[in-house]
This record gives sequence, structure tokens and C-alpha cells, in this order.
Amino acid sequence: MPMTDQSVADAKIHILALVGSVPGVSYPMLMDKCLSSLYMDFFTFSRAYEELIAGNLMDKSIKTTGQTVGDTECLTLSEGGKAVLTDLKATINPEVKLHLERAAEDLIAKKKADNSPYTLTEPAEDNKIALILKCGDFEAKIFCEDMRQADELSKKWKIRGKDLTQDFKSKLED
Repeated sequence: MPMTDQSVADAKIHILALVGSVPGVSYPMLMDKCLSSLYMDFFTFSRAYEELIAGNLMDKSIKTTGQTVGDTECLTLSEGGKAVLTDLKATINPEVKLHLERAAEDLIAKKKADNSPYTLTEPAEDNKIALILKCGDFEAKIFCEDMRQADELSKKWKIRGKDLTQDFKSKLED
């Protein structure tokens, strides 16, 4: 699909609708959903996204991931973006509206799954490996002697991380 002013305008409406339905969605999740199921190419998505940010219709906050690829932008609608979306909702074709609702449901499910336990590793002093344990809003860093130990602990964290996080928080509250 070649990029036209109309395709960029449509992409803006689709992006506003998704971010309005899934506040706090990450940039990578939004881009993936738009490119895979909303019939836009990367260049159309990028132009629409940048124009929405530049036009103060969307706000982005930075979520530090600790990963080597960098931080993740989390997106919400600004007050102006909410007003524009409210005005435009009535003009969206019912079939497109249904497609957007399904895409939003998928993003919500993926966003909830992001609270699953996961780990990151990074080099530490004395040839050790720093293993960062994450689950929802919980984060801890432990130091491992080598990558084998880090891998073992990482596997266990992915299985038991939610329970351990709850136990840790409840012990702090006692």
C-alpha cells in the first residue's frame, strides 16, 4: 500500500483508537499490531506516529527495561488526543471499528502477559554475571558466578517468579 495523505490519516485514526483502548501500550507492541493486522506499512506507521507525537495528540513515557536494546516508550493519549478520538469515533466504519476492537483486545492480552516473570543479564564486576529478575513492578538483581548459574536461576524464576514476588511483598507488609 503506497503512502498517501489518506493512508496516513487513516493510520492516525487507527493508532489513536488503539492507544485510547490500551493506555500504556508499548511502542513495539503497537507497531507490531499495526503492521501485522491493520494494513499499514512501516513508513505509513512511522509518519502517522511521529505526527501524532508532534501534534501533542499522544504522550510517551519511557519505561527503562535494562535491556541492551534500550528503553521502551509507553504511550497514552493526551487530552487533545482524547478529544480528537471522541470526535472521530462516529466516523469510523463499523467493520473497521470491529477490527480495531479485536486488535485492542489482543494488545490488552499481550500487555497483561508482560507481567510474566522474566530475567535479563548483564556483565558485573569480578567476572560475575548480574541477573535481573523482573515480574510486574518487582525487580531485583542478584550476582551469579557464571552464565551456567545465571541460566539455572533464570529458568527457576520464570516458573516461580510470580509466587516468589507475592511472598516477598507479603513478608515486607507483615
